[in-house]
Amino acid sequence: MARKSRKPEKQPSSGVGYQPLTLCRTGIYVRLSVEDNGGEERDSIQNQREYLEEYVNRKHDDLQLVRVYADNGTSGTNFDREGWQKMMEDIKAGEIQCIVVKDFSRMGRNYIEVGNYLEKVFPFLGVRVISVNDSFDSRKGQADGNMLMNSLLNIVNDYYAKDISRKVVQARRIMQENGEYTGGVCSYGYKKADTDKRKLAVDPEAADVVKKIFQWRVQGKSNAWIANSLNELAIPSPGLYRYRNGNQGYRNSGNAKWNISHISGILKNPVYLGHLVQGKSKRSYFKDNGKKRRLPKEEWIVTENAHEALVTQEQFDIAADMARESHARYQKQREANAEIPHMGNILCSKIYCGQCGRRMARRSRVKAGVRKYYFFCDSNRTKLDAECTRTMVWEIPLMEIIRNTADRQLQLIGAVLEQWEQIKDKGDADNGGRDRDTDTGISLAEREQELAREIFFIKKKKQELYEDMKDGMLAQADYERERGRIAGEQMRYEKELREISIRNEAGQETMGILGGYYKEAVESGSKEIPVTALDHLIEKIIVLSPDRIEAVFAYADLLEQWCEEIRPLSGQQREGGV
Repeated sequence: MARKSRKPEKQPSSGVGYQPLTLCRTGIYVRLSVEDNGGEERDSIQNQREYLEEYVNRKHDDLQLVRVYADNGTSGTNFDREGWQKMMEDIKAGEIQCIVVKDFSRMGRNYIEVGNYLEKVFPFLGVRVISVNDSFDSRKGQADGNMLMNSLLNIVNDYYAKDISRKVVQARRIMQENGEYTGGVCSYGYKKADTDKRKLAVDPEAADVVKKIFQWRVQGKSNAWIANSLNELAIPSPGLYRYRNGNQGYRNSGNAKWNISHISGILKNPVYLGHLVQGKSKRSYFKDNGKKRRLPKEEWIVTENAHEALVTQEQFDIAADMARESHARYQKQREANAEIPHMGNILCSKIYCGQCGRRMARRSRVKAGVRKYYFFCDSNRTKLDAECTRTMVWEIPLMEIIRNTADRQLQLIGAVLEQWEQIKDKGDADNGGRDRDTDTGISLAEREQELAREIFFIKKKKQELYEDMKDGMLAQADYERERGRIAGEQMRYEKELREISIRNEAGQETMGILGGYYKEAVESGSKEIPVTALDHLIEKIIVLSPDRIEAVFAYADLLEQWCEEIRPLSGQQREGGV
């Protein structure tokens, strides 16, 4: 049991300011590189996170864990990573004052960039950096010798990444030039040979389908006709076939039908002539941010007669000629309508089929020199388990329905804002329901103060435990157990405190945003709501049929909550309900 501290107790002041000024808002950064992905369990994202969380919570009373940033399966050779960029945004916004990493290689393997961050960027932003395994803490004023060692470590990390990448690329290219297959998934109709995994062998079941596709095409059948025929015969599509044969990477294709893209891809693939074509693209994690770069055709590595062919040269040439003729007809039609401009619609990514839940596609038709747009659901044609009909709706009537619905929502927003301003002007909103927690009944400000007080006393308790352990009044094991217990309580209190802060900020921000939209709509004097305002107001549009369309508004729940909170307040003032 902890003894009573001999030091005079310092009573917390009123308000919410119990946290010491030296407390650093801390972010943890973890990364698993492309090379390490799927490696040993000790290097997993979860283990990195638990290791650093324990370090922050048990060994640093001056750090407050705020957020964890992660980049899973991302190379450290460049800094164009989602988690890293988000962390930098939060640092620039002042939300993060300290970052903690397992070691410098988790930050990156480009020693120039890592050094630039450590020596220039982070010091300029006033950010503290801790690398646990490298025993580095920028706040402790590292000596020049340590900084030199850190630079050497970063150089080693950078060289290691470049050396591994270069060796892998060189080895793969040598195998390709020797006619060995270096790909992962084989083309439909082939499999890796049992005796040599670098050679392709015929997959009899799929090969028969490939031969049938070429036969139909030579007979003059269209790609769409061939795809529909294969679906009617219940022949699994390439993705479904691979999934049924144990390739879990194709689980998303577990209900896919044959489509035109499958057919055209097979008809133009020279692998079915027995030729192996590899090295079509090149990827570098030190250039172009790791994006694939398509190489010129003359740089491709072609090995003829590398495996058994499934079709003849004559069949392949006929299919190629038919593809060129089809493409020429398409280009001619496209050029005829080229003068009729295309119009975008920023809402197209929010329109979903109400029967299957998939996003609807947007297409256009030109008739009498006028381009008209429509949305349709293609699930019935592409998915085996699709039960919906091929829902289709023209864009113009759809937008009219959406604008009418949004107009009613804006009127409700205006009424809520006006009512709230009236309540606020009379001074009754300060202690109203909007500032209260619906579960506890106490105001959020009171709860915020209560949480800050609990955190203050926990920090004080930690100091007392340490003094008891140091004076021999508390065993080391008991100290660690009790400190771990109250550290868990502290984390829960700090998390709730952050949630209250975020809730308050979000509510104020949303009120301002909605007010801005309403003001813009009123001042514009236009009968139609601008499509940009619709984009902000509407979260999702659900098309059940051309005559039955529903809109899900982004702030509907919050608006309903405000209505419930304002109603009793306005009733007290006899202002009436909203």
